[in-house]
Amino acid sequence: MTSASQLRQLNLFEKRSELLSRDARVLLSYERARAIGLAHGITLRDTLDLTQKFWDMHIDPIMVLDGAATTLLTIQYNLVAGTLAQYAATTRPDLVSLVEDILRWDVIGQFCLTELGRGLDIFRMKTSATLLPTGEFDLHTPLPSDAKFMPPTVPVKGLPCVAIVFAQLYVNGECRGPRPFLVNINDGYHMCNGVTSRRTYCSITRLLPPRGGSAPVNHALTSFNHVCLPPSALLGDLEKSNRIHRDFMLSIWRVAVGSLAIGSIAIPNLQMSSYIAARYFQRRHVTSVYGNPVPILSYRTQQLPLLYAIAQAFVLRALHKWAIEQFMDNNLDVRVRHGVAACCKAVMVQHAQSANYALSERMGAQGLFEYNRLSNLYSEIRGISIAEGDILGLSMRLVEDTLAQTYTLPLSTHPDSPLALHEISLFDEATETVSSSSDFTQAFMQYVQPRCQLMVESVGHRMAYDAAVDQGVSQCLVDLYLINAIKTDAAWYVERGIFTRQTIMRMEDTALSAALPLLDELLAAMEVEPYVSSPIISDESWEKFSRTLPVYSSPQAEVPAQPTLVLERARL
Repeated sequence: MTSASQLRQLNLFEKRSELLSRDARVLLSYERARAIGLAHGITLRDTLDLTQKFWDMHIDPIMVLDGAATTLLTIQYNLVAGTLAQYAATTRPDLVSLVEDILRWDVIGQFCLTELGRGLDIFRMKTSATLLPTGEFDLHTPLPSDAKFMPPTVPVKGLPCVAIVFAQLYVNGECRGPRPFLVNINDGYHMCNGVTSRRTYCSITRLLPPRGGSAPVNHALTSFNHVCLPPSALLGDLEKSNRIHRDFMLSIWRVAVGSLAIGSIAIPNLQMSSYIAARYFQRRHVTSVYGNPVPILSYRTQQLPLLYAIAQAFVLRALHKWAIEQFMDNNLDVRVRHGVAACCKAVMVQHAQSANYALSERMGAQGLFEYNRLSNLYSEIRGISIAEGDILGLSMRLVEDTLAQTYTLPLSTHPDSPLALHEISLFDEATETVSSSSDFTQAFMQYVQPRCQLMVESVGHRMAYDAAVDQGVSQCLVDLYLINAIKTDAAWYVERGIFTRQTIMRMEDTALSAALPLLDELLAAMEVEPYVSSPIISDESWEKFSRTLPVYSSPQAEVPAQPTLVLERARL
């Protein structure tokens, strides 16, 4: 088995996918997802117990080489294998072999939860599973708007596909709430279809056009036309519950795991984008006001977003370590653990998106091209911000629960820090707003809801700062992180008389001046160079890349011979 660190040298990851057809890129992503998963050697116990190996996989730099592969991998290992492992280890030992097949990629797994017409209101899903007198279930999609949205259920690579499909359970005409069912989707070539003793087994998948800007995944709309399922398809029992919503949330608990797991992909994302930008800023020269060529890294306009991104990458590593400890602490209320995951995802995505946008802008036209990665990294983080818990939705729920004093998040270890004071003030203001109103819900929706994401990000900033200080992250990086977080709501600090605008500017200059001489050392410490494929990082890389491009010229021109393999890829 190839180790994760050796994968980058394989032809599978050396291939440039930009010139391939959509179908070829999708197949390549499946192959890469399988290679990454097998290299990490994730077992049933890893995904069930959420071992360090499971968490480390998500911050491996290879996870950002192909966003589609990352999507497929996290569905396969976290949502599907993770959910099934819970049952396999307790009430359904017959599922052990299936989980192992999924972890080996002998079977593709999908997670069909969200519906086209429901969005975040998934508890009120319309897909139904009706208990039949025989003990079987009738799985049905009533309307086109009730189709399961996004999971890539299209047949691929000749591998059979199963899905965990959530549907409202009906017993004797009574709705007993959403339940998970294990459903065969396709055999790798055709959608499952055949005749049972009662009705036609028919699953229908409609392939969606690709998402813009990111590596293509074969996202689809999946619906069921009176599919007959065996009694064993139900994961769980038939009993009526007095806590239907809570039981449903427990059944999708791997979504909360995913919030922290896929949110942490922002760390290698930041490392990759900052490394590419740094090397380009060092390589790219312009003529200075004195008439001599200087690297564009000489300018503060390039230095600031670059060093901010690098500082955030190091600080978020510390946050990631702390957050996993909190999330895995069974002594904490599960809602607190989920709240920590939500705060971490919010702030990780915020930093990665801001950095990708700012750094790509400072690359000029080069920042627009897929082969330089930053535009893709931006689009892929956009997908992560929605997957496994939309950040805005998570933020609204967390703030509402906090104001209602349902639970309390871990307190700051540095309560006198500017970020801790900022967090407390925002929540105090929101509490006063809803408390002074005769209608909590109306006041919350009108005044607090628009600020929920800012509030949750403020908690994330404080958590990240505390973790970095407590774990001894370099002071210049902590200072840069602090200044950048302050600038997200500088008006509050000025309004409270904590800092002036001039003070913030001088603090920023001091922190940047301390960190800039360490740039090459910091880039080396991130250990992402072997994973970088962007051709703009050096003259040699650009020359090598330019020789792979299709050439169009006049008949009289002499064109250097190009490798046959490259031309074949170009035709694709």
